[in-house]
Amino acid sequence: MVDVFISYSRATRKRVEPIKQKLDGLGLDCFFDMHQIDGGANFPDVIDRALRDSRSVLCCWSPAYFQGQWSMIECRDAMARGIIVPVAVERFEQFAPPADLRQINWLDLVDWNGEEDHEEWKRTMQNLGKLIGRDLIGGPLAINRGAGLATSHASAAVPVRDRLLEDLRTTWADFAAKSDVAAVGRFLQRVHDAVPGSGLEFEIEDHFDRLSKQAERRTKEAEIARAERQEQRAKDDAARRAAAQARLRPAAVWRDTIPGMPVHTVPEMVTILPGEIAKQAAAPDGHCAPVDYPFALSRHPVTYADLDAAIAVGADLEWPADHGKGRGCRAAVQVSGHDAQAYADWLNARLGLTGRSDAYRLPSGAELEFSLCAPASEGEADEPADGTARRAANAFGLHLEKDEMWEWCEASGGGPEKRMDIRKPPAFPTGSAGHAEENATTRRDDLGFRLARTLTQNDPAPAN
Repeated sequence: MVDVFISYSRATRKRVEPIKQKLDGLGLDCFFDMHQIDGGANFPDVIDRALRDSRSVLCCWSPAYFQGQWSMIECRDAMARGIIVPVAVERFEQFAPPADLRQINWLDLVDWNGEEDHEEWKRTMQNLGKLIGRDLIGGPLAINRGAGLATSHASAAVPVRDRLLEDLRTTWADFAAKSDVAAVGRFLQRVHDAVPGSGLEFEIEDHFDRLSKQAERRTKEAEIARAERQEQRAKDDAARRAAAQARLRPAAVWRDTIPGMPVHTVPEMVTILPGEIAKQAAAPDGHCAPVDYPFALSRHPVTYADLDAAIAVGADLEWPADHGKGRGCRAAVQVSGHDAQAYADWLNARLGLTGRSDAYRLPSGAELEFSLCAPASEGEADEPADGTARRAANAFGLHLEKDEMWEWCEASGGGPEKRMDIRKPPAFPTGSAGHAEENATTRRDDLGFRLARTLTQNDPAPAN
């Protein structure tokens, strides 16, 4: 059994710990709840068992003690069983104790600082000694002769258990794996086998129970977090699928975004679908063959603003010269085929599109001719604030520069290390597109580029 159950409030722990150390020094087996939970739905089982198996209960009274739910349960249980030893460790008002406790005589340890000859401390030891069956004033292992022969025989076995218990307490105090549930469980079994029913066993069991509950809580929290992540991924995937589906609408205008970067880092795109507009786009003379799959094309040629925004946030791109004509929304020229492909590769890397079937790329010659041969729509020309001259959008919603300009196309063979196709839109307002080849490293004042992306039902929009 536990010699002394120490009942106290967490607020007075520093005041009560010296008392426990003194009792330990006397060879007493004490239960001292290190965690002291004062609230909750249920009285902890391990504390309940320790209380029932105790010979005495040292109630350390303080203002906070009388407000504690569990401390009051412990105090009243000890009073009902006649094993209570109440002491004051902090001053409190006369009527601070509940009415049923006011008639109990208590001992004053408020000014006790560890002195052996403190009068109230000696009286405390006398009262505990009577309940435990030992003379605590005469020494740590003094036998109460008045308790009879049976008590003497029982006390004779005390030193062996006490030494073993003290060794285990020292080991527990220095136990390096107190946060390891499995290690604490093994040590608890060791204590149970060696000194069953001791205060140390209850203390470690209480610690083990709390660790187990913490582990269960962490497991549940991890499961909840994992479920929330899965739910969020599902929502994100659904949003990307919805965005991708919206992009498949005819003439849809859209733009990918890179978090933390200016909107002009990525060009504005227009969706081009086969269908009625495609029939209109095929020129009567047959120069523009229809394209029978959905794709997207830059609404305007890639501008200086697009490239400058990318370079400003770290893109390793050649800075295209403008020869004093201005930058902003003007179509970027003096851009080589290599430069154009490098910009597409950088966008793909930042948007997670590298290697995907819908990655940014240069348009094929057929795509560019088919898109730019579409008849002009009725409407006003797009005139940006910087005075850039553009034609009105065609039937696909694409804008062409009024100054006739060639545009880079996807390499048709031999790779961009050699030569690449270039195309020129049909002469304004009608006519056929121009065809030519150019060295991939060439930079000209009349040569820019657009970007393209293949669109399919199964390719989601990139995660922005």
